[in-house]
Amino acid sequence: MAEIDAARAPSGDALLARMPGSVIDTLTVEQKEAIYKAAESNAWDQHPVNVRFTLPFIRRRFFLTIVGGLEQRSAERRAHERHQHPVKTIANIFFFIGIAAVFYMIGIIAIALQTSLIEF
Repeated sequence: MAEIDAARAPSGDALLARMPGSVIDTLTVEQKEAIYKAAESNAWDQHPVNVRFTLPFIRRRFFLTIVGGLEQRSAERRAHERHQHPVKTIANIFFFIGIAAVFYMIGIIAIALQTSLIEF
C-alpha cells in the first residue's frame, strides 16, 4: 500500500478496517487503489454552499450540515435516496417546528423593541 497517496489514507483505511481480514488478503494492489479512490470521491466538500456547525443542547451535542449547489445526481439516485432518507419523519417535524419557533421568537422580540413595548 506504499503507492497509495497519504491524503487518501484515512477514508480508505477506515473502509478497509471494516472489511474481514480474509477479504483484504485477497485484494490486489489495484483493487486496494480502487477502494481508496472510491472512498475519497465524497462530493460533500465540493458544494458552493457548505455550512456545518454543532449545537449544544442540554447534555448532548447535535450537528447540522447544510449543503447546496447544482443537482448532479441522477433521477434514479434521487429516488433511491428519497426512499432511504424521507423528509417526513417525526424528528424532522420537531426540528422544523423548533426552527420556526426560534424565528417567531426573534420576530416577536424585534417587534417589541420597535414598538417601544420594552424601554431601555
